[in-house]
Amino acid sequence: MLAYIGGILIAAGTARAQLNEGQYYLRTLPDVPIVLVDGSKTTLHRLFQSQSVILTLFSAHCGGLCSAYLLYLRQALGSTPTGFRVVVLSFDPRDTLADVRVLTQRLALAEHPSWQWGVMDPEQIPRLLAGLGYALRYDPTRNDYDHSIVVFVVDRQGNILRRMEGFQDPALLKDLVREARGNFVFSYPLPATDVALRCFDFDKETGTWRLSWGMALLLLPPVSSLAIALLLRLLVALEQFRAADSSS
Repeated sequence: MLAYIGGILIAAGTARAQLNEGQYYLRTLPDVPIVLVDGSKTTLHRLFQSQSVILTLFSAHCGGLCSAYLLYLRQALGSTPTGFRVVVLSFDPRDTLADVRVLTQRLALAEHPSWQWGVMDPEQIPRLLAGLGYALRYDPTRNDYDHSIVVFVVDRQGNILRRMEGFQDPALLKDLVREARGNFVFSYPLPATDVALRCFDFDKETGTWRLSWGMALLLLPPVSSLAIALLLRLLVALEQFRAADSSS
């Protein structure tokens, strides 16, 4: 069922991320106060100081996608990630630390320090959501929030490096992990597979790239121009040689 839900949302969520993420690149997040699930107090930027993080948002009262998405992230990122930290913050002012603890126990992540869970003062939530470009709407008829699911890569200075909405293809999450660890990510593959003349082909199984026919066509004009220039240069040189030989 989880895979079915993810399959439905991958294309729509990834397409939105590809369209919108550029405006958030290197945006610095506000340093809002955070209360972690163990009761300790910190700030958002302190969570980023030791290593880059993958950040996502949730509501412990959510009756929809939040738990399914967090389970999906746990499967994709692992319960004990290395080289980065997963920070999960509540956007719901109704959430208490007790609510969050129950959720972490249900997801079997209560005892994993690489996953850090926190709540914010209700007055601070809009500041962070505005910085993240994250919109939600409270529906009083359902007593729940209409919201998207989103994941970010944030560097040690609190700058957004990557922003993606929706259930992500596992290959894209692998690239998120590499970026969170500080490794260079060549590019992110688009979800479409019907592009005939792309420059690179991406192998989802191995996470590797190889040249495609599109690159050959892209290089054809400059290579042809260079070949023609060399040929003309050769013809001119031969003509000059013949002229010099006939004059002698």
